[in-house]
Amino acid sequence: MAPALAVWVAPAASGQAPAKAVRIGLLGGGGSPKAADSRLWPVFFEAMRQRGYVEGGNVTYIIRYADGVPAQLPQLAAELVGAGAELIVVTGSSEAVAASRATSSLPIVTIQVGDPVGLGLAASLARPGRNVTGSTLYIPGFAAKALELLIEAVPGARRIALLGNPTQPNLADDRRALEQMAQAKGVTLLPTYGARRPDELEPALAQMARDKPQALVVLSHALFIIARQRIIDFAAAHRLPTMHGYVEDVAAGGLMTYAVDTRTLYARAPHFVDQILKGAKPGEIPIEQPTRFGLWLNLKTARALGIKFPTAVLLRAEQIIE
Repeated sequence: MAPALAVWVAPAASGQAPAKAVRIGLLGGGGSPKAADSRLWPVFFEAMRQRGYVEGGNVTYIIRYADGVPAQLPQLAAELVGAGAELIVVTGSSEAVAASRATSSLPIVTIQVGDPVGLGLAASLARPGRNVTGSTLYIPGFAAKALELLIEAVPGARRIALLGNPTQPNLADDRRALEQMAQAKGVTLLPTYGARRPDELEPALAQMARDKPQALVVLSHALFIIARQRIIDFAAAHRLPTMHGYVEDVAAGGLMTYAVDTRTLYARAPHFVDQILKGAKPGEIPIEQPTRFGLWLNLKTARALGIKFPTAVLLRAEQIIE
């Protein structure tokens, strides 16, 4: 059985939330945090309320989101600064970079940034030194572990496709790690099928269909969150076993993921926000890494694809969706 996820529970707030109303910017690469189908931002809002921050009372959220178009992020970040945000919460790497370029003084809290040091956002994880803190999902070689599990779960897959966004700051590093794992396992990693914007996804999938891979790794990116169902439907139509980046992908019908439960990161972000609003400097707050990840499997999808997971894979699963 895979180890349980490290779940962060917001502790009771020390002292009171500031009486003065604060304006917090939310910058996302995906859809609106207030969308009816949003699964993650409600976790953040609830954790903020538990710490005494009540929307419409002592906190106002200024929301900007890019709908999967990273090119919009610099403008949206600048809008948050211009609208008087006193602190900006960002969801990922592209958002963090855009916010840091828009302001070097306002605190920035990341929910699931890539490599903050490599991106130039922090001097180190232990002591960031600048205006950015929060959580990072970056662990060198992690993408390779996901590929290894996919190969173990579907040993007959010898040609593996990779769907990524060329604007992802860590794409080259992920690609190298995946290539090394593919070589070690004797499989072929096809060239990356790239989509920068929603309108580039269909051509990428069409080329993938022509190349006839036997499995697919979908890297984590806001564009692929928005296009989640389209990617899952494509994989089903072409009988492609898939390794996804998020737990929500498997709940929606993707075959498998090896990931941290993103809800824990959204629940953790208010910890950083609260510290900063009570006077802590972001550059002195260590950036945190999750220490445990889980394997999620969708048995319904496996049956539809004619896949029978090996017992060793089933025993490692954090959750099996029937």
